[in-house]
Amino acid sequence: MLMKKVLIHIGAHTTGSTALQQQLYAKDPERFVDPAHFENSRFMKLYEDRLVKPKASQLAELFQEAVYRPDMETYRLSCERLMGRPFQKGGFYQHLKRYVQLVEGLQRADVSVRTLVVLRERTDFLISCFLQSQTGYASRNNFHEFANLAVTDAFSWQAIADQLDNAGTTFLPWEAVETKASELAGQFNKFFELKLLGGEDLTECTEQPHPDPGLSVIQHLVKIEDEGLRAHLMKCAAEYCRQGDRAAVISEDLEGIYRRHFLEGDIAFAKANYPSPFRKIYSQTKSVAEQFWFAFATDDA
Repeated sequence: MLMKKVLIHIGAHTTGSTALQQQLYAKDPERFVDPAHFENSRFMKLYEDRLVKPKASQLAELFQEAVYRPDMETYRLSCERLMGRPFQKGGFYQHLKRYVQLVEGLQRADVSVRTLVVLRERTDFLISCFLQSQTGYASRNNFHEFANLAVTDAFSWQAIADQLDNAGTTFLPWEAVETKASELAGQFNKFFELKLLGGEDLTECTEQPHPDPGLSVIQHLVKIEDEGLRAHLMKCAAEYCRQGDRAAVISEDLEGIYRRHFLEGDIAFAKANYPSPFRKIYSQTKSVAEQFWFAFATDDA
């Protein structure tokens, strides 16, 4: 095989990730691996089988078999399933260690591997996963139950970055599609070494319909006892619950909790891991009370 380089994109932002994967392949199917074919390959069957423990060399061999094309040296692939599905089987992304093993196997076979992970701020991520879980077989009764199982020490983008340290990984924020779509598209083009996307292509991926929870989620958000988690949920309420009149400002103690956890988490991650145009994407220029004008009003709860 002529494989010399593999460029792998993994969408870890739930909403819009599948649409982005399809968009990338549709833009240049001659230079991208067909995700449908790849996901039905012998490699993926082994990769997702948690009852077996394959060797890195075995994963690398089957991966090359799954993506192989004659006369191609650089392979481009977008597959959100390579890290697994979030919050299943007691972990954050349960296939992450196996992905690291795959990368190690490919590197030993003298294949250069680079990884692009696109993610989003954890509050929106968590809410999106909860809403998607409501349509699944094992749906949780309420957000409290879902969050108490999902939010562990592993729910950290920095923990993901630490594990992918040797996988040639670039991280990008999905939120940039709203304010810096052209810059974000430029980063995709740089990674894939192609003039592939424009900002409008990424915007199309955000126009996918998603369920409207109304205000029914709020009554579950306010019951979260963990202060750090409750703080993260402030952002989700801003996005999903822009209804109602201006309410009382957030209390000082809740504002303090929000600032501490948010700044130490996603803002710190962005500064340390995102390319320079996006390192301040989560920074707040307004006070928390001003930005989150809503409150958990009695009528809503």
